[in-house]
Amino acid sequence: MPDRRTERPRAGIAADLSDFCDQAMPAPGTMIGPDAALALVLRKAQTLPARRIPLAEACGLQLAEPVVADRDYPPFSRSMMDGYAVPMADAGRTLKVAGEIAAGEAIAASPLPGECYEIMTGAPCPPGTEAVVPKEEAVRERDCVAIPLVIEPGQHIAPQGSECRRGAIVIERGAAITPLMVAVMASFGRSTISAVPRPSLGAITTGGELAAAGEDPAAAQIRDSNGPMLSAMAVAIGLAPPRTLHADDRLAAIRAALDCVADRDLVVLTGGVSVGAYDLVPEALRQYGAEVVFHKVTQKPGKPLLFARRGPQLVFGLPGNPLACHLCFHRYVAAAARQLAGQPARPPSLPGRLTAAVKAHRLRTFFATARAEPDRAAGGGWLVHPLPGVSSADIFSTCGANCYLEVPPGNEEVPAGSSLPFTWVVDPP
Repeated sequence: MPDRRTERPRAGIAADLSDFCDQAMPAPGTMIGPDAALALVLRKAQTLPARRIPLAEACGLQLAEPVVADRDYPPFSRSMMDGYAVPMADAGRTLKVAGEIAAGEAIAASPLPGECYEIMTGAPCPPGTEAVVPKEEAVRERDCVAIPLVIEPGQHIAPQGSECRRGAIVIERGAAITPLMVAVMASFGRSTISAVPRPSLGAITTGGELAAAGEDPAAAQIRDSNGPMLSAMAVAIGLAPPRTLHADDRLAAIRAALDCVADRDLVVLTGGVSVGAYDLVPEALRQYGAEVVFHKVTQKPGKPLLFARRGPQLVFGLPGNPLACHLCFHRYVAAAARQLAGQPARPPSLPGRLTAAVKAHRLRTFFATARAEPDRAAGGGWLVHPLPGVSSADIFSTCGANCYLEVPPGNEEVPAGSSLPFTWVVDPP
């Protein structure tokens, strides 16, 4: 069965967004489609400059320089077994054990005729060694050892330079750094490496109705769920926990919060991006000096999504609705973060077969929470179970979602058994 993680994306929406990248910036107040919105986000998300990163923090980052061997590896002919280092001419003979060579030790002289050295795994072979005879294949009595009659040239020896030669490029620039690559770099004496850093994130929740997660809310309040959710989503895509702030519904408070995250690569605000009397984020961003790239997208949920830029900093105004906040972070903020880090910006969508009908929105693309599982009866592919909630803010009946269905605009219900594209929000089962 093919690896479902590498299935080809469907043509069109998920296959290539490059056509949108040549479009002009939308006019102020113009609502744009979700694919055009994503393309604009990616156009503005320029890969961050590389910097020196400690090896312990480099895993998952994009390498900005080739990794070159500083010497031969192994740097000497190395024993691969605990045993006895001998020349081929000593096969079948009984030799005196002149001493032992431990890992980290070296003996410059060859043993005298009729003698050999006991050698440990990882130790350098002494001059003249042509084979290592494992202990269990030799017979030792006091300081003498009987060597088998049949031994193979080079057995149990890793010759100098057999793994890589000095000056060889072992890891190419642009590779995603893995733990094994970290081991290679450490072997080459590196303590830091030039890599594209992870972008830093600031998150600002707005709204006087929000109480902190650990507080008892007043009668007209609800606990803040967006702040903890955004922090969890940031960590899930490999970012450090964001600098998180809360601002009440006052222009000065939102402006002050923006100043506190002015050094972040990415800023996410939740709430205050629609057209109500207390939707002050657009004006706060104007005063902050940010240029609005687009405001409002033909999608459900998340229609009020706002995207702006202040110099190299990217700013997202997400709706306060938790599901809209989640979708917009998953689809747009995470894509920008990956591109800033020099990584692929968008995972491919996969085709899934609906197990239940799903209602389309007449004018907007509907991103429906769902659960996908392997279609074992069909011998491959995915079954997708829509998770309709009571409302677009219902996080309780949808919290088990592992993907988003992408339902195109239309007047008709999409029936069970139909194929629709979906994208993962967690690792596939």
